[in-house]
Amino acid sequence: MKLPLFWLKDYVDIDCTPEELEAKLFSCGFEVEEVIRVNENVDKIVTCKILKIEKHPNADKLSVTQVDAGKYGVLQIVTNAKNICEGAIVPVAVDGATLASGDRIFNGKIRDVESFGMFCSGEELGINDDWYEGAGKNEVLIFKEDFPLGEEVKKLLDSEYVMFDINVTANRPDCQSIYGLAR
Repeated sequence: MKLPLFWLKDYVDIDCTPEELEAKLFSCGFEVEEVIRVNENVDKIVTCKILKIEKHPNADKLSVTQVDAGKYGVLQIVTNAKNICEGAIVPVAVDGATLASGDRIFNGKIRDVESFGMFCSGEELGINDDWYEGAGKNEVLIFKEDFPLGEEVKKLLDSEYVMFDINVTANRPDCQSIYGLAR
């Protein structure tokens, strides 16, 4: 049975690491077959504020933006996103970032204009509307909160997703649900 840690936390106050919880579950008679860590690959995707948006000089459907990425400084990002606006706080994958899919992002030129990162959607962060409203849309994720700039998005959204695959034996029908395991 798959047991998402964030869902278990809805019922139980958990103040230990996933490894400690795995040991505690084992000591109670539950075999944890696997600890699945979703989004553990996500790295160097930080919050930024869009300062300026201009039309790309060599492409009709692209824009050149200037963003404040906190400790990463002011960066130039080339994008085809249509839902962004000046003043919006969005996630940006900076040079060397890793997306949820495992793909890496590096600086480069897009139509002869330097781009120092990429704006991210919820899918590229490995999250959906369950974590953050609007993350399920196929467009750049725009944060509603005034998050600090330059901070890791996965830490701000607490999106390090841990799931336990637990072998629940037939003699424990009371534990064949999330609520039953929480109890």
